[in-house]
Amino acid sequence: MYNKQFNLFVLLICTILIFACSKDNSPNTSESSQSSPRLDPPGDDKDGDDDETDAPDDTSGFKGTWDISFGDVVLGCFGGQDCIPSIQNPRFVSSDAVSYLSDDDYVFGLSINGEARAYPEKILDWHEVVNDVFGNQSITVSYCPLTGSAVALDLHKTAEPVNSSNFESVLLEFGISGFLHNNNLIQFDRGTGSNWSQMYLRCVNGLMRGTKMVTVPLIHTTWGTWKKMFPQSIVLSDDTGFNRNYDNFPYGNYKEVEDLLFRLTVDDHRLFFKEKLHGVVSSFSNMTAKTYRYDLFADGARAINDNVDGLDVVVAGMKDADFYIAYSRRLQDGTKLRFSLKTDLPSIFPFDLVDNEGTTWNILGEAIEGPRTGQKLEFADSYNAYWFAWGSFFPGVPIFQ
Repeated sequence: MYNKQFNLFVLLICTILIFACSKDNSPNTSESSQSSPRLDPPGDDKDGDDDETDAPDDTSGFKGTWDISFGDVVLGCFGGQDCIPSIQNPRFVSSDAVSYLSDDDYVFGLSINGEARAYPEKILDWHEVVNDVFGNQSITVSYCPLTGSAVALDLHKTAEPVNSSNFESVLLEFGISGFLHNNNLIQFDRGTGSNWSQMYLRCVNGLMRGTKMVTVPLIHTTWGTWKKMFPQSIVLSDDTGFNRNYDNFPYGNYKEVEDLLFRLTVDDHRLFFKEKLHGVVSSFSNMTAKTYRYDLFADGARAINDNVDGLDVVVAGMKDADFYIAYSRRLQDGTKLRFSLKTDLPSIFPFDLVDNEGTTWNILGEAIEGPRTGQKLEFADSYNAYWFAWGSFFPGVPIFQ
């Protein structure tokens, strides 16, 4: 216990010495100034009271009304909203013009309406949120380096249940609230000021409270794999307008040790805290999920046909390609499919999915050959995250065997 506490103390001190925290949300042109990610130590309400001064500032007017325990929300960085600046109006470069990525660097990838874009993890380590637009489709890509989780959110579809006729007044874009829950990012939307839990996939506080995030398939893989998948992809430029050393991970050896920066509601030590797993969230209201270790996909590409608390899913992956994704096996007409994988000459690297009816689907869930050509599979709410995060957000979460 002493060693773990000492390692955490050293990590915090080193981070503070290397990176100076700033409230300035504008692009920083100073060579000596760096805006810090998470530096504040976890709050400790010793008397057990929810002091007004310690409470998150709920700008939507519903102060104290949270779907998560109020005392488990901690201040993650100085400065409040936008203490870590999100990327607005992102700039992109062609893949053949990228000199700041190696093949084993990780990226988050989107392919929407035939356009592929990659967002390097090393840039998201410092900004956590990118607000982007594909045609008329507003998308937010969010990444929490402390939990290793990333999701992509369709803003229009997320806002539809609230006010489909006036999207602009409901959700404009997302930013970093400054708060954390179980070390995980809490975002806020600039339209209502509501707070959204990334791993819970829903709004947990404010006018949008209870609203589910509508996600789109986000691929977390290496730059080398992404280039094979989508050679014409464009890539988020490292010329972000902010002065950051994107080659430097801001949390030291955080990925290699069990130490965390902030407290957890549940400690689940069945696996090493920083082991990454792919997980499927089957219910955003009951918060049920199931996790899948990467080693399950170590012997080539594999499709796992499974049921997660009543949700029929296929989890497909290939460890050598650092690629994992999940779709619903239940079609809109009620048909339940069963899948295998085909790795020879796939339409998109590294494999195609083939169902028991003879239809071939690409990794984007699009039927490209067979009786259901032209149809699409429904994306399952799934993402990669560190084990400690799965265990704390979904207590007792099953590990597929």
